[in-house]
Amino acid sequence: MHPFALPGLRSLNLHAKLMLALAILVAVVAGTSAYLLIEHQRAQKFSELEERAARISDLFSRSLALPLWNVDRGAISAQLSALSPNPEVVQFTVTAVGYGVVAEVKGARRADPSSDVVRVRPIEYQPPGDAPREKLGEVRVQLSRAPAMQAMRDARNAILATIAAMVATLYAVTLVLLNGMVRGPINRLEEMVDRMAGGNLDARCAVESDDELGRLAARVNAMADRLRESTARLYDSEQKYRSIVENALEGIFRLHRNGWLEEANPAMARLLRYDSAAALVAAGTGGPDKRPFSPKQVEDLFARLKRDGEIAELDLRLTRPDGTAIWVQLSARGVAHSHGDIVRLDGLLADVTARKHALENLRRHRDELEVEVAERKRTEQELRASREELRQLSWHLEVIREEERKRIALEIHDELGQLLTALKIDISLLQMKLAGNPDAQGKTHAMRELVEKTMWMVRNVANHLRPAALNFGIVSALEWLAEDFNGRHRIRCSVVTYGDEPVLEDSRATAIFRIAQESLTNVARHSRASRVVLTLRSGEASIDLEIRDDGCGFDLNAVSAGHRGSYGLLGMAERARLIGGALSIASSASSGTVVAVRIPLSDDVRATFAS
Repeated sequence: MHPFALPGLRSLNLHAKLMLALAILVAVVAGTSAYLLIEHQRAQKFSELEERAARISDLFSRSLALPLWNVDRGAISAQLSALSPNPEVVQFTVTAVGYGVVAEVKGARRADPSSDVVRVRPIEYQPPGDAPREKLGEVRVQLSRAPAMQAMRDARNAILATIAAMVATLYAVTLVLLNGMVRGPINRLEEMVDRMAGGNLDARCAVESDDELGRLAARVNAMADRLRESTARLYDSEQKYRSIVENALEGIFRLHRNGWLEEANPAMARLLRYDSAAALVAAGTGGPDKRPFSPKQVEDLFARLKRDGEIAELDLRLTRPDGTAIWVQLSARGVAHSHGDIVRLDGLLADVTARKHALENLRRHRDELEVEVAERKRTEQELRASREELRQLSWHLEVIREEERKRIALEIHDELGQLLTALKIDISLLQMKLAGNPDAQGKTHAMRELVEKTMWMVRNVANHLRPAALNFGIVSALEWLAEDFNGRHRIRCSVVTYGDEPVLEDSRATAIFRIAQESLTNVARHSRASRVVLTLRSGEASIDLEIRDDGCGFDLNAVSAGHRGSYGLLGMAERARLIGGALSIASSASSGTVVAVRIPLSDDVRATFAS
């Protein structure tokens, strides 16, 4: 425990504590020094007294040998009386062997004989010659310590008086010095600190020296400067905070655990239709029916704070004084007491009534939209089913059309061809019979040329309805198509094949042929090309057909937008899809157009196509 923490010393000022400490320190040091000095002197006095008793007893032991031999009592008493006036002497006693006490001299009586110093020495006589020493008796010397102790008491009193005088002098000098060097500056420092504590932050302590008090005054001044700056910043922050709170568009409030409002800003008052924030706070301190938050809402809010630590964007329904209900979005944090319990919350709320209504309308529209979307999905499914049915019908019609073309081509080729052949034979026979009639010969010759031209036209029509070359494979059909294209147009067309000739179903070979035929028709009409190449690659997994020209190309975006000229391309893509393939088109002004179709040859696709 600190010595100045005692209850009786707490009320003392610093000056008194310093003086008390100085007095105690000097007293302890001086008292200890005096005690040690006196103890040293006493030990020295007692040692000297014992040495004196030993010297006296030794002296008497030697000087009284002859008088005691002669039993000269007078001489003995005379020697003893010579030293008896000494104040330390209590008693000198000489005893003889066989006689008892021969002489005895006493000094002053002492109160405490137990502290006396006693020495006993034998008295021996040395006869002449070689005779042994003979003990004649004893001498007893008894000296008192009382004079020495009295002298030490006198010396102690003198030392204590001297110490007391020194302490008083030192105390007085120190008191004067402390008053001038410590107490005065401290009092002035206290006065300045009191003025600063009273709010006068412009007050400053005078720095009178470079010692600890001067440095303390300088630090107090620095502290005052920082305190003034901090106070100014705090004031600015408070003003900014107050401005933010007062001018905020959202409601800001502090709610007590009991349910009444401690603080609120004008925005919250406007939100709840109160004249002012003060009126709102005053209403909040009333009964539960006057408060903006119901008791159940207060319990729920504080329970949520205790569980989650915060409230984030909670939708809450409040009632205004006129009975109208509004929806607000509340966010809050708890303010805990020193023992840890949440006693109030600081909250922020915004009016979301319009948003709530809009959300309800949006939900209603969403439900309606979901119904419409479901209806639309059903319609789309029906449309997709109808489109698929239409595609199947289109493919069926295309198959029927190809079959019809094939039948018509066969009938034209076989029946009409046979009739024309018979007619040609008859005209040849008729021409032989009319050999003598030049006019008839010319007429029959013209008829024969007409029949031959008709036969060529019939074969051409039949081939365009369905090329006979398809009966010999897709490669023969493409070569016939290229040859026919070369004969009709000034664009050089060639066929390049890779791999073995594929074995295809008639419908699939026809579809590939029609795609190539439509591509060449587009080249002839639009490309302004000088060369076109048909490349057929046959592999184990697929058949790839590529029609490449060096023409002017076309705009794919226009085709994708459904331009009138894109129907042929759509038909080509549909034909490829129906046989399980895929059509791709690449076109640019610098490299012409490439139409590529890939038909997979997997068992699944073949089985699907066959079905």
